[in-house]
Amino acid sequence: MKSLCLLFCLAATAWPLAAQAQTWPDRPTRFVVPFPAGGVLDVLTRSVAEPLATATGQTVTVENLPGAAGNIGIDKVARAAGDGATVLFVPQGNITINATLLPQSPFKWERDFKAVSLLAYAPNVLVVHPGVPAKNVAELLALARAQPGKLNYGSPGNGSSLHLIGELLKREARIDMAHVPYKGTTQALQDIVGGQIQIMFGAVPTLLPAIQAGQLRALAVTTAARAPSLPDVPTLSEAGVKGIDVPSWYGVMLPASTPDALVVRIQGAIAGVLTQPAITAKLRSQGLTVLASKPDDFAAQIKRETATWATVIREAGIKAD
Repeated sequence: MKSLCLLFCLAATAWPLAAQAQTWPDRPTRFVVPFPAGGVLDVLTRSVAEPLATATGQTVTVENLPGAAGNIGIDKVARAAGDGATVLFVPQGNITINATLLPQSPFKWERDFKAVSLLAYAPNVLVVHPGVPAKNVAELLALARAQPGKLNYGSPGNGSSLHLIGELLKREARIDMAHVPYKGTTQALQDIVGGQIQIMFGAVPTLLPAIQAGQLRALAVTTAARAPSLPDVPTLSEAGVKGIDVPSWYGVMLPASTPDALVVRIQGAIAGVLTQPAITAKLRSQGLTVLASKPDDFAAQIKRETATWATVIREAGIKAD
């Protein structure tokens, strides 16, 4: 009986790997990350690439092509052949925000790409410097209303997703705060820890070390559910601000010329890797929640969020730097 159980377990483990080997393109593949190595997206991409290469027996390499806020790498994939050999791993903002913010971009998402799958998401968290006299969201909103335009919040850049979340909070809570754009998250994080700015939104994996060290105070997360790594921090909805459910998510795109059947095959293989317990646990340790999706569902999500951000951008009069 033990031998039979062992054989069954081995078969159950091998089946997804065999299925991935049958569905993955029979050629070496590049996973393009349009940002430098070491970030959350890079870690996520490499977490998928390594087991996928093992499962399929194909060479899967990760190529970092940073520059122009991600647009250099993205444009290169847009011009690639639709044969499954070039796959784009990309964060939410480059798809759903830049479609409106950068109308003169050489590529157009709806024209040059096909949605493959959502990969994972991380809740964003609203934090303040410990010197801000607000222990919760209600106290922060009261402070902002008492001092219109006096509080400032930092972001990684003008038109970034974290900038727009701040604009969403201003609109939904009817408060006025001053936006301070930086050239990247690192600079904004340094300044809020140093007390130069008072407020910031950021992905939980990025801000968690500073929160745990007591350098920042977490007031709320921007998703419908609480963050597993910050279980005592309420959602904005629980804190009384409705209408904000904005995680930082990461997804996969292919050139528009890719046949639909190949898109489905690649989606299935990547989703199979994401179901592996070791991969799920590794990404959870990075503050990420795995959430694969079908191509049509992912495309519909992109369309909805693009419309939402377009409204925010127009109402706030935001322009690209």
